[in-house]
Amino acid sequence: MENNSGQTVIQVSIEQLNSLIDAAKTVSTAVTIKGSLSNCTSHFRGQRDHEAVEEFITAIVTYKELQSISDEDALKGLSLLLHDMASTWWQGVRKEAKTWADAIALIRQHFSPTKPAYQIYMEIFNKKQDERTPIDTFVCRKRALLAQLPEDRHDEETELDLVYGLLNIKYRRHIQRLDIKTFRELLEKGRIIEHNNLEYDTVQLLHATKRNKRCSHCNFRGHTYDECRKRKNESDGKTSEVRSSSSEAN
Repeated sequence: MENNSGQTVIQVSIEQLNSLIDAAKTVSTAVTIKGSLSNCTSHFRGQRDHEAVEEFITAIVTYKELQSISDEDALKGLSLLLHDMASTWWQGVRKEAKTWADAIALIRQHFSPTKPAYQIYMEIFNKKQDERTPIDTFVCRKRALLAQLPEDRHDEETELDLVYGLLNIKYRRHIQRLDIKTFRELLEKGRIIEHNNLEYDTVQLLHATKRNKRCSHCNFRGHTYDECRKRKNESDGKTSEVRSSSSEAN
């Protein structure tokens, strides 16, 4: 149909217009941008450390899920995150990794092989908590070792028994084993003890600092030159003598 100016005008019904809009939406949703691991900030250099390996795997698996990256694309981009020894190792074994799950399993097998249970127990009991290690740090490390044991080996109560006996005496003196049922309760009570100990140590330090003061006037400890009573008495005595001399002169 042409208008008065000779231009062609296409008339579209409401039903046809809605159909065109729906078709455009379908096309726009079909066009998706493929994600990749190129922007992932986690990297691995091949250190044979269980915690480092698990941290790396957790990070890349989470990133892959959040970015909706396919297994195929993730497998192709994995080499971007491997450096130094890990990169060299991957070049030699990448043909063995047919799937993304294969790649994750290979990383664990080579850099963090499963330890036998007896070895894990030896590491758990090898070191007790010292005076300087906070209870949060100590419990976290022991629970990380316990997590490497076969699944369902111990319940939380048994794990508490294992860790409680390794705590420093300053915690066990104030926390009875029967008073705690979970690690959360243990940590809460432990933090209170640390806070109280810190406050007590601060007060003791102030007292010790005061006791160690040495007066430069009388050479006695416990006060400073400005606080010295002997100096003040001598100063007051001299002032009195000066006043007396002035009075006699007048």
